[in-house]
Amino acid sequence: MSQKKYFVTTPIYYISGNPHIGHLYTTTAADIMARYHTLRGCEVLFTTGSDENSQKVVLAAEKAGLSVGEYVDKEAEKWKQYFAQFHIEYTRFIRTTDQDHLDVVQQYLLQLKDKDCIYKGHYEGWYCVDCESFWTDKEVEDGLCPDCHRPIGKVAEENYFFKLSSFQDQLLDFYRDNPKAIEPVSRYNEVVSMIKGGLRDISISRHSQEWGIRFPFDKEHVLWVWFDALLNYITVCGYKENPEMFSSWWPADCHLMSKDIIRFHCVIWPAMLMALGLSPAKKVYVHGWWLTDGEKMSKSKGNIVDPTMVLDALSARTGIPKALAADVLRWFMFRETSFGDDSVFSMERLLDRYNYDLANDLGNLIHRVSAMTTQYFQGNVPDAKIISDEEAFFTDQIFHYLRFMDENRFKDAIESVWNLLRRGNKMIEEYKPWELFKKEDTHSLSSVLYSLLEGIRCAGIMLSPFMPVFSKQIADSFKDQKNCSLGVGFLQTHQTVAFPSVLFPRVPKKKVDEKKESKPPSKDESFCSIDDFSKFDFRVGQIIQAEKHPDADKLLILKVQIGDCQKQIVAGIAKYYEPTELLGKKVVVVNNLQPVTLRGQKSEGMILCASHKDQLSVVTPEDGAMYVGARVK
Repeated sequence: MSQKKYFVTTPIYYISGNPHIGHLYTTTAADIMARYHTLRGCEVLFTTGSDENSQKVVLAAEKAGLSVGEYVDKEAEKWKQYFAQFHIEYTRFIRTTDQDHLDVVQQYLLQLKDKDCIYKGHYEGWYCVDCESFWTDKEVEDGLCPDCHRPIGKVAEENYFFKLSSFQDQLLDFYRDNPKAIEPVSRYNEVVSMIKGGLRDISISRHSQEWGIRFPFDKEHVLWVWFDALLNYITVCGYKENPEMFSSWWPADCHLMSKDIIRFHCVIWPAMLMALGLSPAKKVYVHGWWLTDGEKMSKSKGNIVDPTMVLDALSARTGIPKALAADVLRWFMFRETSFGDDSVFSMERLLDRYNYDLANDLGNLIHRVSAMTTQYFQGNVPDAKIISDEEAFFTDQIFHYLRFMDENRFKDAIESVWNLLRRGNKMIEEYKPWELFKKEDTHSLSSVLYSLLEGIRCAGIMLSPFMPVFSKQIADSFKDQKNCSLGVGFLQTHQTVAFPSVLFPRVPKKKVDEKKESKPPSKDESFCSIDDFSKFDFRVGQIIQAEKHPDADKLLILKVQIGDCQKQIVAGIAKYYEPTELLGKKVVVVNNLQPVTLRGQKSEGMILCASHKDQLSVVTPEDGAMYVGARVK
């Protein structure tokens, strides 16, 4: 890589809330990016932090019986400890009560005033204290916040306004010239459409509020918390205190966030930078939400997933230490779904992934290779070279991994690692080391074991951004390895190898109670009721990726776009279709089937097909008649 510096940020989080899996998802993604770019030789700046200047912090402090200062100090430590247990290694945890941030904000306001980008006016409208957001009459229905759906009230007061409307054309020009500045493309289109719809000047102060950062030229006004919070991104790289540092790090390489705050980061924030002649961030990457029961998590709905409780349960069920359980959760969040899509969390899905991928593929491979290395070579790396065909395959998977990681395609990157691991398990069955040992074919046996060990070493490095504790265990298993480069053929011979005995013990499935009360049969078993039929959710999907199953000749692995969601479906249609024939084809999908695993691949639905004698065709809606995601009734 030619790039020598990499700067990635998360949003700073409202300090009055409790951390949940959504916060962990964003911050772990940033940690993964930071670790990966460090692995590639970059100097990395990775920042996260706490947003402490909101009105709801004052209310939370009062409820806790603490001064606001005492409250935010206590809560900041809670957030730091929370991230530490998931191996998050940020460069800086910024707090908006930090003195250097206060200095940056006040300097920024003076510069805005000098450039005539703000003015005093009268604001009358809706304001949500929980979201710290202003809303118009058109956006509010029944007195509820459009975002959090809590009751909100109207305010009328003298405020300062930022001339956002004057940056409309400049923003459109920027996004036209930088089509990769927002990803995925659906969010880019959303933002451009939002800007084209017209921008209005925004209120950026509160006159009636005590807590927060005061305007340096008007002490009666406190800066709107969002305007304050966004400026953290230039505080952390030395905007006021260290111009040389600032020029070396800004613009940021990637702002990470969920899709509910893109208006702030993709419209208001770049305009704030343009007002001072600064460049917007190179990229804003927008990911989806973690859902439970198909709904976004929120305190008001009571469906929050607490990752610390998940760690406790995972450690208890598997017997692995919590540090390794944290690795498993980190890995699962990016193994389970494509980064950018919404994801559904359940403990059952986590344990399924753990059993199939970690216990079976990864753990089993390490255990078998460890045993054979001990038995055949006294626990030492044999003096050999990698088998040429395997070297080509491993090199190809590493190449794909690097490309996918550069593009933030984490699920695909992990799949490249699993291609290595599956190939390792298959090599054992194909080469049969035990038979080579019986034949005393030491040369072939040495090459096979060397190849397997090199595959494990490379897989450990490739997994290091996702599973840092596990990766270190693998690295430490090679006692005298002096070179940890990601590439094939770097494994040093004659060194001792000592893998952990059992890394990921398999979790036994709970037995299903077979004595369930059975339903009385219907009068005619050949019919189903309309109630039964209505349980199925048929949707129009579009196949955007298709490939052959590596371990099953009859199966194809398909990625299907269904509205804003992407699903993986394993279909037994390889006899009838080449993968390239299916790309772009619209199909009808049973969208609400219980996910299953078919030959090691998760299938999250079913594609409808019609068959006659020895022919089979996928069912397709009339071309253009239905949009992708439409419900079929």
